[in-house]
Amino acid sequence: MLKLTILMITILSIIFSSVGHAKEKSVVPISPKKIIVWQHTIDNPTKVIMQILNQALDITKEEYGDYEIVSSIPMEQRRAISKLSKKHKGELDIAHFASSESREKSAIAVRIPLLEGLLGYRVCLIRKNHQYKFFNINNMQDFIDKNITIGQQQDWLDTKILKNNGLNVQTSYKYSLLFRQLEKQRFDCFLRGINEIGDELELQKNSNLVVENNLLFHYPFPLFFFVNGDRPDLAERLTVGLTSLQEKGVLTQLLEDYFKDKLEALHLNTRKVFHLENSFISEQSLHSINTIPWLPL
Repeated sequence: MLKLTILMITILSIIFSSVGHAKEKSVVPISPKKIIVWQHTIDNPTKVIMQILNQALDITKEEYGDYEIVSSIPMEQRRAISKLSKKHKGELDIAHFASSESREKSAIAVRIPLLEGLLGYRVCLIRKNHQYKFFNINNMQDFIDKNITIGQQQDWLDTKILKNNGLNVQTSYKYSLLFRQLEKQRFDCFLRGINEIGDELELQKNSNLVVENNLLFHYPFPLFFFVNGDRPDLAERLTVGLTSLQEKGVLTQLLEDYFKDKLEALHLNTRKVFHLENSFISEQSLHSINTIPWLPL
């Protein structure tokens, strides 16, 4: 009888011990899922891009889990686009680009414009003593006839848009070189989005560069997050998060808080506006662009 009792106690101890270990294993926290983000998205002078990304991921944690942002290695735009293809799984998950039909075929576009169309409004960054070059320009033909050259990075979609509209474009292989090349008079105008030129000038405050006073160019140019073709789950998560931010008015408020004072310095409502065609955008993306109720135009 004593042996039977000892045997029963031993069996029960083993059972309770196993249950205890099972409970311990069940509460082990799950590691945050790593999300590799393009280094230029993370370090972009326009800091609101990362604010939007983080908020979209934060409000979807309950459904999709925790996350950890990891920076990619530095790379220019063309390489970043190629790294979003399925064959480069694990090298890059998210980047932000202006949309085009070809880009939407190589990666998953999350068709919610991050800047509500702001990127399509552009002004010239010029040398301080060259404002006179832009006097007496009343239309696009005047601009073309003066043979004003525009500097752009060779892989940017803008470069194709500007050339297709008959403008004289000089290209460089690297974004950071364009500021120095402008100072060295390699071209007359570095055409920048109104959303980015203020932040860029802050970084170039010791340069001889200023904003041109009179002209404003516009073309439909939505900025999207693009996701690696191997991560449809992440594209879905961003769609859910960004849609929620948009519907609650959070996205518009973020942009107004970040840009409104910066844009007042550009006195947009007094500029001559030249509208250009963008033949590279898909119809679906074109119709995704929102009006900007607080933009002074």
